[in-house]
Amino acid sequence: MDFTVENAGTTIACREYVSPDVSSDAPALVCVHGACVDGVFFDGIARELARDYRVIAYDRRGCGESGDAADGRYDLAAQAADLQAVIEHIDAPANVLAHSAGTLVALELLRAEPHLVARAILHEPAVSAEGAGMGAAPVLLDMIAAGKVSRALRLFLGALGDLDPEAPGTTEAEVKHALRNGRCFMANEYGTNMTYAPDWERARASKAVSAVFLGELSVDTPREAGTRAAAEYLDCPLVTIPGAHNGLRDRPVTAANAVRDVLER
Repeated sequence: MDFTVENAGTTIACREYVSPDVSSDAPALVCVHGACVDGVFFDGIARELARDYRVIAYDRRGCGESGDAADGRYDLAAQAADLQAVIEHIDAPANVLAHSAGTLVALELLRAEPHLVARAILHEPAVSAEGAGMGAAPVLLDMIAAGKVSRALRLFLGALGDLDPEAPGTTEAEVKHALRNGRCFMANEYGTNMTYAPDWERARASKAVSAVFLGELSVDTPREAGTRAAAEYLDCPLVTIPGAHNGLRDRPVTAANAVRDVLER
């Protein structure tokens, strides 16, 4: 079931995954995607979790079926306000499942409006071992400034290098907006997201973050250090789940079971 919400003139596209066995007053779980993708990233795990929750996956501004930012803003405060609009539309507070750069949106909402989040799970937050952004590469910033966004995107994606050999192939739904999603992130978010320092004290004080997830295939990569640091800053459990950085997408059944285990404690 699709619907939209409006925030500061920007239309945010949402998908609600509905199971006939789940009542309309079941707990809500809002999924926040990371860089270069849209809400379709959560399609598999959302269908699994819809057996127990009202699951909503939305496209962040400039991605998927959502509109470009009407106010020209893609900073994390604006992104968090979009998440706030989604949660308020479905009746706050809600649980939140966030991935990679999407965790920064969730952390910014916890800084600004912590009462809107009942419980949150963060999968491999986009931070360094020092708890700040993972760092913006000067060469990519120069390319973006020169308008060479597609070239910067190719280099950015090529440096990720953490594919899961068991990951399913790219779907038609993912291909549909892939270029738009990637260009939006590189042109509008890369510089700020990669240098963002979350307010760990406010996030920890909210007591909303129930777990930080680490993919088994991300162990011994730079992502492990940042993920472990996030769990320490937030004073919450670190849970290792199957798969790599995109494990929420690539292994939806086992990832959904891990989410249930945390939310049902």
